[in-house]
Amino acid sequence: MSNIKEPIQKRAIEKKLKLIESAKKVFNDKGYHNTYIKDITGEAEISIGLFYKYFEDKNDIYVEVVKLLVEEEMKVVMEFKNTITKEDNKKKAIRTYIENKLEMITFKRIIEEFQILIRENEAIKDPFNKVKNDYLNVIKDILFEIWDNETDAAIHVGAMLIWRTISSNNIEIANINNLDLKKEYIDNLTDLIYKYMKLD
Repeated sequence: MSNIKEPIQKRAIEKKLKLIESAKKVFNDKGYHNTYIKDITGEAEISIGLFYKYFEDKNDIYVEVVKLLVEEEMKVVMEFKNTITKEDNKKKAIRTYIENKLEMITFKRIIEEFQILIRENEAIKDPFNKVKNDYLNVIKDILFEIWDNETDAAIHVGAMLIWRTISSNNIEIANINNLDLKKEYIDNLTDLIYKYMKLD
């Protein structure tokens, strides 16, 4: 059984969060397998002993980093839900959603590596699957409001296609340095999702 306890004092909570933020940067710079606990504690300027007060090992803090990134993505999809169902300009809402998700690609290495690690790491898989379902449920809610007379299966597939299409294309967009080309790609991706959602 683990001796790790959740910090309750403000200073302890701040140190734990600083370690998670530092881990996010180091994992993104060096990758999971090339990151050592001393790299994370060095970035955070916190002792290794204190690290073990909050985390069991490197994997434990990696799970926390992934949870943090997914929480940030959940905020983006919730904002999308609020705008797409209320705003008249649906195309603008889709574009804003794509651009907001694109901002998260700052941590592209973690996101790309995570797709590999999830297959071999149960500790990452379980929390991810829960949050993935929460995330897809938000997109399904949007589609239930927009699409009439569609089956649950069609709604589920639609949510998966929207999520996967935007996520994978955002990785491609992030690698484009030419601003005109990047804008053209975002315009076309916006049009594609707009048409797929049958918003005309």
